[in-house]
Amino acid sequence: MIITRRVCARKESMDKMARKAKKREAGSGTITKRNDGRWQAQYVSGRDTATGKIIRHTIYGKTQREVAEKLRSAISCIDNGTFQEPRKITLAEYAKEYIENHVSTLSPLTQVSYEKNLRIHILPALGKRKLTDLTRRDIQAFVSSLGKNGKELSPKTIRVIHGVLHALLAAAKRDEILFRNVADDCTLPRVTQTKAKAITTDQLKPFLDAIRHDKFYHIYYIAIFSGQREAEVLGLRWDDVYWETNSIVIRQQLQIVPNTKPAQYQLVPPKENKQRRIILAQSAMQILRCQLIKQQRMQLQAGSLWSNQLNLVFTNEFGKPLHHFAVYSHLKTILSSCGMEDFTFHSLRHSFATISIENGDDIKTVQANLGHHAAAFTLKTYAHVSDRMQQNSAARMEELISYLEAAE
Repeated sequence: MIITRRVCARKESMDKMARKAKKREAGSGTITKRNDGRWQAQYVSGRDTATGKIIRHTIYGKTQREVAEKLRSAISCIDNGTFQEPRKITLAEYAKEYIENHVSTLSPLTQVSYEKNLRIHILPALGKRKLTDLTRRDIQAFVSSLGKNGKELSPKTIRVIHGVLHALLAAAKRDEILFRNVADDCTLPRVTQTKAKAITTDQLKPFLDAIRHDKFYHIYYIAIFSGQREAEVLGLRWDDVYWETNSIVIRQQLQIVPNTKPAQYQLVPPKENKQRRIILAQSAMQILRCQLIKQQRMQLQAGSLWSNQLNLVFTNEFGKPLHHFAVYSHLKTILSSCGMEDFTFHSLRHSFATISIENGDDIKTVQANLGHHAAAFTLKTYAHVSDRMQQNSAARMEELISYLEAAE
């Protein structure tokens, strides 16, 4: 009797284990909350045909509901026979697909940036690793190594590299190779906001005197009195100049087509795809009229060699687009002669904002001219408090104090 009970109990135990094993074979999962606050679920997709071992998978999510939906989807695929094991593909192998299917849809300059960062930084360090084997610790270790071992990469560059890797892993997640992006939640170096150099009102006259007889005088003049970026100035077309309203419209910027020799140029939308209208001072409009006359003379001299197919305002002597570096490096030489070695072409844009505010323009007006999405960004980035602004503030305070004392 006792033996029979033991046999029955053992049989029931074996049946229970068999049911569990059968359940695991068919696909099942348990959902738990992690210490970091996220949720995870583990499930079984079957057995390895070579070793007979159970194949387990883990999926992650920010909420229990998200994980439950992913788990139901995986188990449903197992039940109906459509489940596919995650691809055992290396990062380098997937990078080829990623460049072809995803990066190719980006702008030419962004493509060059992505391919360069993959080739120089990401693939040498992680290219041989299987995507499914990568962990957050691996990505963190990689990011931390970028500023060490003599690489001396700036925090901003490290963030860009991490951004490229994060985008690649996000694509792998969309392609259902990964269940989560292990580049999430990495600790990145802090980018220190550097104070941009700006030509103040006091420095403006010496600078204008230095460029007055320069071959690029009109370009630099329009840049500092309109706040345009270099690519926007060089991409300005005559169709964008409105003489009757003393205004220009920024519709595009000039861009070099990557990997073209000799360099080929194209017009692309401005930053953030945001067009804007700028009303210029009468003197700036007069400079554009002088540029029109200058260009007409160059066209006569060039004769049949003239070709301004993009109808650009600023060209070389044959009507071709001006190379960004030629304009930039020439300006750097002039700035150095004025004791402004640390200034750049972008400083002209900063200068426009600072001079505008020094002379009474409100932040919203400056924001509209610069094409920023928010006035707060304009104030934070470009409205540098100059000595003159502080002196004016102190003078106004002194006037108030004197008035109050006189009234006593």
